[in-house]
Amino acid sequence: MKRTMIKQLTQLDTAFQLVKWWSLGIVCACLIAVFGTLYYSMISLEKGRKEIYLLNENQLLKASSTIRGEMASVESRAHIKQLHDLLFTYSPDEKLIQEQLEEAFYLGDGSIKFHVDNLRESGYYKQVLAANISQRLVVDSIRVDLEKEGFPFLFYGRQEIIRSSSKITRSLITQGKLREVQRSHHNPHGFLVENWEILENRDLNHSSR
Repeated sequence: MKRTMIKQLTQLDTAFQLVKWWSLGIVCACLIAVFGTLYYSMISLEKGRKEIYLLNENQLLKASSTIRGEMASVESRAHIKQLHDLLFTYSPDEKLIQEQLEEAFYLGDGSIKFHVDNLRESGYYKQVLAANISQRLVVDSIRVDLEKEGFPFLFYGRQEIIRSSSKITRSLITQGKLREVQRSHHNPHGFLVENWEILENRDLNHSSR
């Protein structure tokens, strides 16, 4: 009788140990699954932050992106070039010029509009339309100091002003600062030009056509 009781107790102890290890195994498996899910979610979230979606002609385009710091130099120069192209490259088409100027206003602060308003008041755009003038901008260099507060920049380029009978080449040197803003359809680089001003804009060459 004693031996039977001892045997039963031993079996119960063995069964208890087995249940205990099975329970611990299930708990560990659950913890691994939970932490694995959390890790995968964090990776997916980080990956999503590095994705850019652009709207182009009513189509949603996905573009890959890298960390902002790695692309800041390239994107800042691209932003500055885009702004200057919109302001200084155009054809004698009133609607086209207006569309370009409105697009430029999304890329800079009131200093851009101040420049455009001055040209309008002087009748510059009317002269462009009346004389069928086309203008092209040639970029020489763009220098951005990303180490300084406000990201100051200097733009060096040339304007080619083409009339029916002549071609004028003018120097163009501007300066300003950059402020980081949220990316959008109108501002894909996520920068805003501030305190923009023209330092030099003089004739370099005048030739007949």
